[in-house]
Amino acid sequence: MKFILFLLLFGLFFEAGLFSSYTIVTSQPPDVGSLIEMQTSKLAAIWESIGIGSNSNSTNTLKILNGDPVVQTLKNKTGLNGVNLETMTATSEDDLSKKDIMVTINAMGYKDTVSGATSNGSKSGGQIVITASEKYSLTATAMAKKKSRGIEVNVTTIKITSLKKIYNQ
Repeated sequence: MKFILFLLLFGLFFEAGLFSSYTIVTSQPPDVGSLIEMQTSKLAAIWESIGIGSNSNSTNTLKILNGDPVVQTLKNKTGLNGVNLETMTATSEDDLSKKDIMVTINAMGYKDTVSGATSNGSKSGGQIVITASEKYSLTATAMAKKKSRGIEVNVTTIKITSLKKIYNQ
């Protein structure tokens, strides 16, 4: 009984401190409902992340058996000069007992930047600018067939969902 009373008093002092600090920081009266809702949503997110009360599917990392055609298709669809086969991974949340599964493909790519001298007719000239490759992170989805050693991605179903420039050296 003393423990429950201690937890109750601790909670009340915590909430009183939260409301008073909100008032001090914002110079406005606190919205009690939204503050309590924010706290409960954050606690629920923490509980789900550690597995309490969650029934989320597990993500499976799969080996891509036809890597070269997948790399070529990704290059063609994104306009990149290259996609790193070693960084390419495939994950799926689908049931692996099915023959056809939806996969998410993540990879790193690069694009060479070209700038320099201009050429018009017999004259050429201009400033030479040396720049390194631009690095990209790409994400795509596709359908794949489950094989005994991994998956075989159907390259005609690849759809680019994200292409982010990481940095320009």
